[in-house]
Amino acid sequence: MALLAGAAVALIGADAQAGGGHRVPDLRRDPSQRPKRSGAAMITIPLTVHLAASEEHPAATMRRLERGLEEANAAMSPYGLRVKVRELRRMPEGYGSITRRRDRRRIAGYAPPDGSVHVFMVDTLELRGGRRGDRSVRGLHWRYRGILRRLRQREYVVVSSDAPATTLAHELGHRFGLSHTQAEENLMCSCRRGPRQIFTPEQGATLRRGVRSFLSP
Repeated sequence: MALLAGAAVALIGADAQAGGGHRVPDLRRDPSQRPKRSGAAMITIPLTVHLAASEEHPAATMRRLERGLEEANAAMSPYGLRVKVRELRRMPEGYGSITRRRDRRRIAGYAPPDGSVHVFMVDTLELRGGRRGDRSVRGLHWRYRGILRRLRQREYVVVSSDAPATTLAHELGHRFGLSHTQAEENLMCSCRRGPRQIFTPEQGATLRRGVRSFLSP
């Protein structure tokens, strides 16, 4: 717990900005798809991160979070967007496994519409039932669409323990208006692969509009 607390202070005290050797891939074969740095002012997306993963591996959970933040900022910064952890919260015991619809509704109680994007770091994430049957997934964007008043406006993203570092950026893409694509070099492709995936300029514009709408009073 002491190690986790120290990492939490470090994360909250500084912007989680992209750095190091991360670069956008060379897409010279298709110049129209190259991200271009926006001349507009940088917009910060506040995150409230809920650590619902196992108590046995707090340091690994923090490393996953840090990598996810780096990937998200590397992809969003060309479009004048960045993510920053506003608050880290430890979830009660029993929230590390999200496998049923009732689990997704239960954690929605911890995601009030408070001006931040709520991110849950969990051990296991599964979607059960439906036409596609039971299946494990690595990330989820969830929005309540029912009639229960207590859950109105509840929305969040989930990242599982086996998720790649790009999952947070992918789910944030859904949160701010992006759909799936089939291009493997794109962050919104479920089959994304390669050393680096990006958002296109068109997607960047959609993200920026979605973020502005989210942050507006």
